[in-house]
Amino acid sequence: MIVIESVNHIGITVSNLNNSINFYKELFDFEIADKSTEGQVFLKMGDIVLCLYEVEGYKNQEGIKNRICFYVDEEDFDDALDELEESEIEIVYGPENLRNGRSVVFLDPDRNQIELSYPRVL
Repeated sequence: MIVIESVNHIGITVSNLNNSINFYKELFDFEIADKSTEGQVFLKMGDIVLCLYEVEGYKNQEGIKNRICFYVDEEDFDDALDELEESEIEIVYGPENLRNGRSVVFLDPDRNQIELSYPRVL
């Protein structure tokens, strides 16, 4: 058995590194932590680290359910919805009541699915 201590980072494929950096910085306040390799950047916000990998021409396929889900405090959920609407970000699911809380799924510039929800699953 392999003993896992924690998640090191989450990797996301993107078609345009600069567009995606701006998306994640503006919407979530991620900061660039490391940009040491061509076509790759690490973004950090709190304990969360995303690595964006640039692949020319990439677009996530329709119907794929891979997603990153970020926990949002119940008191901040409606403000997050307002931010998505003001930013004209495409919502593909929700907001819906789910597991005694709420959830919304939207798309980043490359159609990668991002979910905001509460409460925590576990």
